[in-house]
Amino acid sequence: MLIPLREGRLVLPNAAVAEVIGYRDPDPVGPGDPWLQGKVSWHQRNILVIDFERMLGLPVTGAGIRQRIVVCYALDAEGQWPLLGLVAQGIPRLLRVNSEMIESAASAQSDASPVQMRLTIGGEDLMVPDLAYLQAQLPAA
Repeated sequence: MLIPLREGRLVLPNAAVAEVIGYRDPDPVGPGDPWLQGKVSWHQRNILVIDFERMLGLPVTGAGIRQRIVVCYALDAEGQWPLLGLVAQGIPRLLRVNSEMIESAASAQSDASPVQMRLTIGGEDLMVPDLAYLQAQLPAA
């Protein structure tokens, strides 16, 4: 899935995405990092919503009218937060990728990064988020 951000795009395996829902203002979860938007209810479960670009330290330029929340499965399904939400600035779409399409690929320079890998496909730079890293940054329930 290709997930549009304010500046750039994320790419995730389709199997990592549970659902794309309309954006709603998350309920605050207390003082914390500005990238943690809060929590929303999804199918009688609370999920924490992450602004990926804020986590990267990028400036906030405002929300678009097509903003969405991409509900993702965390890698540790037994953890306190088996699901997490990523703020998208538009409607995600399917992107079929095979190895011949990848022009370049570079792994993250450290294990302490929300970006697992950067890819170039069709001249476009894409980021693969590190879902395990994201889940590890979430506060205790």
